[in-house]
Amino acid sequence: MTKWMRYLAIAYSILAAAGSVSAAGVPWTNHARPFSFTFGNDIDTHQQTRQNRNGDLFGFFYIVFTGDTTADGFPVASHGDCTAVPDCKVGWILNGKTGAGTFLYHVEGDHPVWLVNRSSIPQPGAFAHFHWLGSGHPEAGKPPQAGYFLQLFAVDTFCFIHESTAPIGSGTCEDVGGVAVTPGLDIATHVNIVTSVPTTQGLVVEAYS
Repeated sequence: MTKWMRYLAIAYSILAAAGSVSAAGVPWTNHARPFSFTFGNDIDTHQQTRQNRNGDLFGFFYIVFTGDTTADGFPVASHGDCTAVPDCKVGWILNGKTGAGTFLYHVEGDHPVWLVNRSSIPQPGAFAHFHWLGSGHPEAGKPPQAGYFLQLFAVDTFCFIHESTAPIGSGTCEDVGGVAVTPGLDIATHVNIVTSVPTTQGLVVEAYS
């Protein structure tokens, strides 16, 4: 078992033993040591991680529960600005490995999409999300940008909506545009990588500029 898998198993067992992450908690400390690594952009409002000696990341993604519940019984949560919101909770344990991606496009309300080399996706694992390093937004037509491939392990049950607005209306988690999350490996909520350039015909996209 690799070192990051041991970290993941230990952290999850601690949280699970407490019943839920809401009960156990890994409080938001605004990147106080040891979780002091920052990407230098807006992801830092809802992540806290530490950088290991080999450059790998280990830490947490945070969510805010909106108070809504879907028709199929999932409490609704989204990312929030934890520097301003007092009740951020851990939604995922994350592990990160260095990599590079070429920004393609951004669909409003979803994550920016990145083109990556298939052989560069870390293995073993389920590294389905890429996030860039540096200030500002990525730009189309630029060379590959340094960042991290992230693997997520959910520690609670909720309906994740990337950009939630209240009230959400009636319906199941899927009906209201969310992804139903239960504890375990999660490759659905933040997937944003492709290994070949997709066609954008008929797709409304917004490139960062």
